[in-house]
Amino acid sequence: MKNLIKAIETEQKNRLNDFILAINQVQSTDTFDIKGLQTWQYNDLLPKGKNVSNFSFNALKGYLISRKEKSIYKSIEREVSKIKTVCNAGILIECKISMEWKRSRMWGNNPTAECWYSYTDAEGQYRTGYVKSGSIGGCGYDKGSTAVAECLNQINEVLKPLYVKKDKATKQIPNSQSEVNRSLFGYGSGYGILPSIEGGVGVSCYPKIFESIGYKFATQASGKTFDVYTINKIN
Repeated sequence: MKNLIKAIETEQKNRLNDFILAINQVQSTDTFDIKGLQTWQYNDLLPKGKNVSNFSFNALKGYLISRKEKSIYKSIEREVSKIKTVCNAGILIECKISMEWKRSRMWGNNPTAECWYSYTDAEGQYRTGYVKSGSIGGCGYDKGSTAVAECLNQINEVLKPLYVKKDKATKQIPNSQSEVNRSLFGYGSGYGILPSIEGGVGVSCYPKIFESIGYKFATQASGKTFDVYTINKIN
């Protein structure tokens, strides 16, 4: 996963450079005038209750840059750790997703999905797992696919073949990340460097995504208050 890690590091460091460039363009007419630095993009970096009234303009700039650097490098550490965890996952065998719809007074029908899955671990041993989504409320988007995606993105064995394929293609496709993901997997495969199963896009997007990594996503059963989906490795 070296290409993915390099891409994450490059993206985050570019964000830091853009931040430093932007903050260095903030001007003050007075050495102690810090109003130009009291905007949301800078206030979000300050610890709660932090009093900046004693800072000089340049001292506050330096402090904010230091805080941003720490935030960026922590973000890199988290994402690299996630990549390594997914890389060490097993090989997915199959998934069964059961979704139940319950009536809500405010939001109509809300789905909750459960997923049972099996895989072989690094030693070749057969293993099983279980994950569950929360109750998906709200309106104006596809709630069913949101529940399914919430389950699948918890399973490292689902993410691993997506990461592996993206890692191989990272050097070869210089377009935006959403274009890269769509060209590799199809619509609904995420907007960032690390591909994922998007919610809110409709489960009809998922068969193409899983077919691209050697699996078949299918609807096993469907009714007024339930849906059942399966994911199986294509022989």
